[in-house]
Amino acid sequence: MRTVVIVNQKGGCGKTTTAINLAGIWASRGKRALLVDLDPQSHCAAGLAIPEQRIDLDISDALVTDAPLDPNRLVWNAGRNLDLIPSRTKLAGLEAARGGLATKPDKEHRLARVVERFKNDYDVCLIDCSPSIGLLTYNALAAATDVLVPVETGFFSLQGALKQAKTIESLQRRLGANAPFYLLATLHEPESVLACDLLQELRRRFGDQVVPTPIRRDLKLKEAVSFGQPAVEYAPESTGARDHSDLAHWLEAKWRPADRPTHPVALNAQPADSYPTGGPELDLELCVSQAPTIREQSNDLGFGQPETKPIPVYTGSSTATAVAATPKSDTMTDANLASLTRPRAGDTRVAEIAALAKRLRDATLHPNSGGTATLTQPTTVVRLEESKPEIEPIGAPSKMKEALGKELLGVRQTPQGVLFVQPIATGRQLAIAGDFNGWSVRANRMVADTRLGVHQTCVHLPPGRHRYRIVVDGRWIADPHNPVIEPNEYGETNSVVVVEPPKGA
Repeated sequence: MRTVVIVNQKGGCGKTTTAINLAGIWASRGKRALLVDLDPQSHCAAGLAIPEQRIDLDISDALVTDAPLDPNRLVWNAGRNLDLIPSRTKLAGLEAARGGLATKPDKEHRLARVVERFKNDYDVCLIDCSPSIGLLTYNALAAATDVLVPVETGFFSLQGALKQAKTIESLQRRLGANAPFYLLATLHEPESVLACDLLQELRRRFGDQVVPTPIRRDLKLKEAVSFGQPAVEYAPESTGARDHSDLAHWLEAKWRPADRPTHPVALNAQPADSYPTGGPELDLELCVSQAPTIREQSNDLGFGQPETKPIPVYTGSSTATAVAATPKSDTMTDANLASLTRPRAGDTRVAEIAALAKRLRDATLHPNSGGTATLTQPTTVVRLEESKPEIEPIGAPSKMKEALGKELLGVRQTPQGVLFVQPIATGRQLAIAGDFNGWSVRANRMVADTRLGVHQTCVHLPPGRHRYRIVVDGRWIADPHNPVIEPNEYGETNSVVVVEPPKGA
């Protein structure tokens, strides 16, 4: 049984909200979840509609007694697969000199004994700590297999995050514990420049100890608590429910040795796709990649018959110099196309992209004698040119997808490896996480190619069936450009790519 402790000595950072909703997510996925309220304010019981006046036994009774307790009196059923061991105000007195806990010889490990009693009854246990550092927090850390530190993306919370991390490390050394701890950004406002700056600074300071998925501020989370339900039950499509679902998925990816290779997998990625070991999980930049402006020009002006004059077409260049170098003629020769798609220093997978562009050009144009081609019917010409950067909203329809169609986006096997391509408007930072890299968000990050308006990466995979998902700015999604999917154990879908063995092998 995994024991996730949610702790921060600062109040109002979303500890209880995270505990209730994370437990609710796991319960909705069929896992048996136990929530332990170690906060004397008893907010977990209130948030799950359990009346405090009807509580017979609470966690304070379990901590001080050595006699077996009746689980029917101690544990409350808060929903399907979700149980709660509540707290009451008297829990605050346990840490006093005569409170009953300080005099125990194993005073720092009493909670671990309580949790041990339920290890065969539950799959995961979540412990919501009080906003203080004391004997109760010692007990929580001693019982933990994982520690989550919610941090609001505000100025004072950021200042206290470093102190909180040092405090946890100090307490773990004293207790002889080594549970990994992660910082979780909560109450995040992605539209706030200051909040995004603070989140970026948090990631810069703590690297891969920061959970990639922040919990965004969502009124549905407050509404769900008022109705005594986790958000996944009250509003399953809400932002808060989705964020906590991503958090649960990310944590489970850290726990699943069965999905990870039993031995290192040789991934001979291109140099641009490799990152130094120990780098941040998602080294996000605050600036948005500057994609080229896409101008659509039709030879059908809508005022009668379309023009019959051939229009020169090019597919590879986004610079003014390349445009000037293109011959001012009404035809595009193979030599011109080759010059426009010639590999340049710093390009990634250009040879493959150039071949795809040529196939697209062949599908659009009807070649005739002499190695030239002309447009014979109304069509849309895509011209790429440098302009002032414009931020295209994430999630907006990609014009590059419209231009290149299914020829480029998605996943395909190439002689150099398996090529993953996504529109540049999908997000700022993309990565491929799959069963071939231990579901890591760092092993195969995608490179933004602003010239072509895409994110791309190429991975060498052995023949066989491989499952993967795309991590977009910390959010896990199935590949929207790959129709081959299969359900996973979390009620979501994985994308699938089948790698064929080389011909003649």
